[in-house]
Amino acid sequence: MRYTTPLIIALTLLFSSTLIFAQGGRRKNRAKNDTIDVSIKKPFLDVYYGKAQISRQGMTGEISNTDIYGIAIGVKKEKEHKESDEVIIQDKNGISLTLGEAKNLQQGDSLYQGVSLTKTNALDFWSLGFINGMGYGYKWGSSTLMLTVEDNTSWTSINPRTYSLMQGPADWQYIMDFDGTMRLSSSMTSSLEFRVSNTVSLTGGYTWNQVMPRHLFWYWMGSEIIEGLAGNAVDRLIENFTEMSPKSQPVMHFVLKSAVLYGMKEMRRKYMNWPFETATPMNITYWNIGVGLTL
Repeated sequence: MRYTTPLIIALTLLFSSTLIFAQGGRRKNRAKNDTIDVSIKKPFLDVYYGKAQISRQGMTGEISNTDIYGIAIGVKKEKEHKESDEVIIQDKNGISLTLGEAKNLQQGDSLYQGVSLTKTNALDFWSLGFINGMGYGYKWGSSTLMLTVEDNTSWTSINPRTYSLMQGPADWQYIMDFDGTMRLSSSMTSSLEFRVSNTVSLTGGYTWNQVMPRHLFWYWMGSEIIEGLAGNAVDRLIENFTEMSPKSQPVMHFVLKSAVLYGMKEMRRKYMNWPFETATPMNITYWNIGVGLTL
């Protein structure tokens, strides 16, 4: 905690300064595949709300649902598809802040390590994420439907609020493992963005955030390499579909990339660095709706 928080603050300031001084408008694009030679940078601001389900495999008791409030800010880089002027490609980068708040908590007379004992397990959390998204969409005049998939890295802090009297210390330990400091986490988000004008959009999506009780670098790297190989295989499959029908790329990219990321999250439900036998992560999943501004 002593060194983690200053590091996060420094990274946040560095990233924010990059966004501030990034030049908007058009620029030459050096990519070789699927694009013309011009791209457009657009700052964005999104706010969203959801209700999260929180669980950890092996824990017999349940954790109560948590209300989600979030904000994301960054830059979208958009460009037209080379083979179809109805399809656009979007590269999305930025930072996000997500707050999870347990509601309607009861306070008991008994405490365990400073946490109230009541009828339910409950916790609050907040997460600082670094957005790494890619999407394809369809445009009709000033309206756009974007299908985006994000594979994000984040830091998450969990604060236990209550423990259930129906369980004991062995179950409460599943939550206590995350108390006291920020934890490395990774999340996937599959989202739809309907831009009703050049500026305003309606958004909706699904997020699965896995929080690691500790970071084991080599096991983590091995698991990430496996995910990368699976992602590369899917990329080649998407390219084959695109060669047959460029208009299919938004849907095929959304479905197949979401499937890979969701599948990896499912495989890591028991072992955070699957296939290696490591600790069990905390799983935070939620659907969200929101409003966005593209400037």
